[in-house]
Amino acid sequence: MCSTIAEANRIERDHAPTGFRVFSMADLFANKPKGDGLPPWNGGAVAWDELVTMEPQLKAMWDAIRLLRSPKRPASFCANRIWYDVFKPRLTQLVGWSCPRKNPALRSSKAWDTAYRKLYDALPDCPDCGCF
Repeated sequence: MCSTIAEANRIERDHAPTGFRVFSMADLFANKPKGDGLPPWNGGAVAWDELVTMEPQLKAMWDAIRLLRSPKRPASFCANRIWYDVFKPRLTQLVGWSCPRKNPALRSSKAWDTAYRKLYDALPDCPDCGCF
């Protein structure tokens, strides 16, 4: 069972589709073209099912997060620490403004909001870590 950030990283890697490549935030921002000419997303909210169809790695992330729901988590388990250290950096590569994909729907704040809420809400509550 996952009790450290290293184990959470392993779970995410093990459930990622083949060909999955992790970029550092520095790589993403250094290589993000300015004014790439893509049209803005004007389609409104993007449903979770639509996001998973466009970006299947989101489902892999959701599956990895669901594995953290074991009742045998240590008292020191902190969902927020794992979210901010492991899952949120990966999410920035899949949807939202820093997404390197060319799909305007994936690069929208609407996609970010939907994905962030779905994935973050799937995390188990912290038992007694004191983060709140």
